[in-house]
Amino acid sequence: MTAEVPTEAPSDPKPDPKPGPKADPEADPKAEPVLIGKPPENLPKLGAGPATRRPRSAAVTVEEVDLRKTADRKLFLGMVEPIYRGDPNFIMPLWMERMAYLDPGHNPAFKDLEVRAMVAKKAGKVVGRITAHLDHAYDRIHETRAGWFGFFESIDDEAVAHALFDEATSWLVKKGAKDCIGPMNFNTNGQCGLLVSNFDRPAVIEMTYNPPYYEKLITSFGFAKAKDLYAWWIDISKGTENPKVARIAKVAERVRKREGVTLRTLRKSDFQAEVALLFELYNQAWEKNWGFVPTERAQFEQIAKDLKPIFREELALVVELNGKPVGFALTLPNVNEVMPKNGRLFPFGWVGVAKLALGLTTPKHARLMVLGMLPAYRKRGLESLLFLETALRAKAIGVDSGEISWTLEDNHLINRAIESMDGKLDRTYRLFGLDLT
Repeated sequence: MTAEVPTEAPSDPKPDPKPGPKADPEADPKAEPVLIGKPPENLPKLGAGPATRRPRSAAVTVEEVDLRKTADRKLFLGMVEPIYRGDPNFIMPLWMERMAYLDPGHNPAFKDLEVRAMVAKKAGKVVGRITAHLDHAYDRIHETRAGWFGFFESIDDEAVAHALFDEATSWLVKKGAKDCIGPMNFNTNGQCGLLVSNFDRPAVIEMTYNPPYYEKLITSFGFAKAKDLYAWWIDISKGTENPKVARIAKVAERVRKREGVTLRTLRKSDFQAEVALLFELYNQAWEKNWGFVPTERAQFEQIAKDLKPIFREELALVVELNGKPVGFALTLPNVNEVMPKNGRLFPFGWVGVAKLALGLTTPKHARLMVLGMLPAYRKRGLESLLFLETALRAKAIGVDSGEISWTLEDNHLINRAIESMDGKLDRTYRLFGLDLT
C-alpha cells in the first residue's frame, strides 16, 4: 500500500466542543472534509507534443501479453534485468509478490480494472513494457473516464518508449478515456510516480526507483507534469533533544492528558479484527484525497496479508477518543535493507527477511507510510501524538531515521507539518499526463 498522509499541521489541541446538539464533531457541518489536492489542469493534447517526438519506428514492435498466463507475466516482469544490470541502487521487487500482484486471479484490485499489458521488442529482444488501464471504481467515484499507464520500463531509446506510449494512448482513446496519467501501478493504493530527483540510493519499501533518463522518454512523447508526490526524510536519532521534536512533544503531552484520549498498538494476536478496523478508518480518512480510490475489503485484506511478515506492533498505532478509534499510523521497517537484490528469496534471500519477521534484526531506516485521522477529529493535536510516539518507539528499537511518504505537493498543511517536525524534502515522484480529448 502506498498512500498519501492526509493529516493536518500540528497544533495545540482545541477545546472540546460545548455540550448540546453538536457536541459530536461528526455532526458539525464545519467538520466536513474538503478535497485535498487539486486535479491536474491544462494537460497537453495528445499529438501536440514536442518536436523531438519521432514517427513510429519499424524496428520496434509492440505485443500484448496476457496477464492471466504465468509465462506472459514472467516475460513482462523479467525484462527489467538488463535495464538495471550494474545499478547498485536498484533492488528487484520480490518476484513472488510481483507475480501475484499482476495475476488477475489473485489480486482483488482487478475486479474494477480493465488492463492492457504490452511489451516492446527490438531485434527479437524484449526492451520495454507498459500497461494501459481503466479503473472503473475511480470513474464511478469521480464521475469521469480516466485513463492510466503503469509499470513502464524501457531501454534508453525514444523509439521504444514512444511505441509503447503510442499503443497505450491509442487503446485508451478507443476506450473513451479523457486523459492518460501515470505511472500508476494501478492506483494510489499501489506504487505510483516516477522518481525525478536524488537517484543516489535505493528506494525505501514500496516506493519506486528508475533510471534518470525515464523522464526524458516520457516528456519527449508529449507528456507534462500532472502532479508531484513528495518523500520526506527525518532524523529521529536525537529524539526529544531535537528542539523541533521537543516542541511536538509538548503538544503531544497536553493531548495525552486530555480526558478520553488513549493510544494503543495494533494487536498482532487479533490481526483480522484489527485489519477490519483499519479498513474502515483508511477509507474514511482518505476519502477526499486527490486520486484516491477506496479499497474493497478483499483488496485491503490482501495488502495486510502481504505486509504482515514485516509488521511490527511497536510501529502500528491507533489513537482513540472516548473509546472510539479515530486515527492510526503505520510505519514499516525498510525491508529493502535486507532484501536480496535479485528479488528472489531462494536459496539464500529468505534469511534476512526471516530475521526481520522474527524480530531478530531491525533495519536502521523505516518508512512512515500511513498516518490518517477521521476528518472530524483533525486539528486536535492527535496527529502530533501519533507522530511523536512513532518516532520514539522507532528509535527505541534501533531505527535512527526514515522516510515519510508520500504526500501531495499541494497538501500544504501536511507538508508544513512535516517541516515543523524537522522533516526535509528529499525526493520527488512525478505523475505525468496527456489530454486525450
